[in-house]
Amino acid sequence: MNDIIVSLAVNAVFPNGREVALTARIGRAQPEAKDAWICPVELAPVYAQPVSVKGVDSFHATWLACSLVLKLLAHLKAEGAALRASDGSAFPLEAYVAGLGAGPQDAEGG
Repeated sequence: MNDIIVSLAVNAVFPNGREVALTARIGRAQPEAKDAWICPVELAPVYAQPVSVKGVDSFHATWLACSLVLKLLAHLKAEGAALRASDGSAFPLEAYVAGLGAGPQDAEGG
């Protein structure tokens, strides 16, 4: 993937003791058509090749790409994997997703 704008490294430790280093990369959103942008997302080794997320503009496509990574990590955690930061501490997934359920009124301050 070219033009990576953000990346995230997380280790998933499965109940059987197997540990997998995960690397999420998100590329720069590009226009695909009028009112459509795509943003490449990679979560290696889960997705060996980037997948494209489509949004209505660059912000939306990038936000959806970030949300996809967080949802995939949440799924791993729900399946019993412990998520760890590169230093071995618990990965703060809850802090990353804390505002995803907020409605527009919450974003405007009430």
